[in-house]
Amino acid sequence: MGVRSYFIQYKFILPDTIKHSSYTYQKLFRALYGYTQAVYKSNGKVYHYHRNGVLSDTPFLRPGKNCVIIPTPALQKLVDFFKTGRNPTHRWKGKGDWKAVYYMNEKDVDEKKIAEAITALLNRFQISGVSDKPLSLMEAAEYLSSQGATKGKGDLNEILIAQAKPIVDSDWFKAAAPVSKELKGFYSSYKNLREN
Repeated sequence: MGVRSYFIQYKFILPDTIKHSSYTYQKLFRALYGYTQAVYKSNGKVYHYHRNGVLSDTPFLRPGKNCVIIPTPALQKLVDFFKTGRNPTHRWKGKGDWKAVYYMNEKDVDEKKIAEAITALLNRFQISGVSDKPLSLMEAAEYLSSQGATKGKGDLNEILIAQAKPIVDSDWFKAAAPVSKELKGFYSSYKNLREN
């Protein structure tokens, strides 16, 4: 049957002085999708920090270069980024000397593909303090739910529930969960945490 979504094909138009291999061009994609920054300390430790992009908190599919499939509610924030350049990754004072052109079509997307996008989203979110290393939202839900009485973990439960609620309430999740063992398991853990 499929789930109604938007297929967006876009192109960034930059001045001729900026090459596609330049950092400015890379910053546009980082602003859109987010990225993980590795920080190397002098003591040899490496820390990884995820920097959010416009679509970081949205499930999406990338079927090819310069195109993305998104759920209907995400369309406005993507269009706003193309028009204004506002994004959580880079706090630009102004949009910069670039513009974006985009083409949009409605598209029905298979539930299994949507399940892949939701699973990727759940793995992008990281929660610290659950175990000795940060866990993805999916791992944290399973871990906290398996603990039974989550004594001392109340704040973590609340954080996890707050991050998960918009995802499990979305049309994409509701359509994809019945066809995905992983999403069914995640939803079961989420419900268990809400009831405790």
